[in-house]
Amino acid sequence: MLPSLNLDLPEPEWLVLLKAQRANGKSISQIAREVDMARPSVSMLLKGTYPAQSLDLVSRKHGAKILKLYRNEVLCPHLRTGLSSEACQEYASRPMSTSNPDKLAHWSACRKCPFNPTKEKDQ
Repeated sequence: MLPSLNLDLPEPEWLVLLKAQRANGKSISQIAREVDMARPSVSMLLKGTYPAQSLDLVSRKHGAKILKLYRNEVLCPHLRTGLSSEACQEYASRPMSTSNPDKLAHWSACRKCPFNPTKEKDQ
């Protein structure tokens, strides 16, 4: 059996928002209904006992909804953080950068992003 890695990575922004909702007095059942998750899953996420090795699947499935619901933001999969709708629109409408690899990577990620607000206009 391989030892588990304890890297002390920062919590995803959406998880911080869930914990804040709980700290503000909402019940786990109420939070689960609001974000359309199973109550036991929310409970384990809040306690830090969620059985998955990574929260990537939960992030992809529920992170965007949680950010939209509690902060009115769009989850940027490339930056792995919430952005205002205006900031998302700005990133998505930027021209392709050929001189900066980081900007090129972000531009490329925006083209594939399901939350890209410019996709509706292109179709």
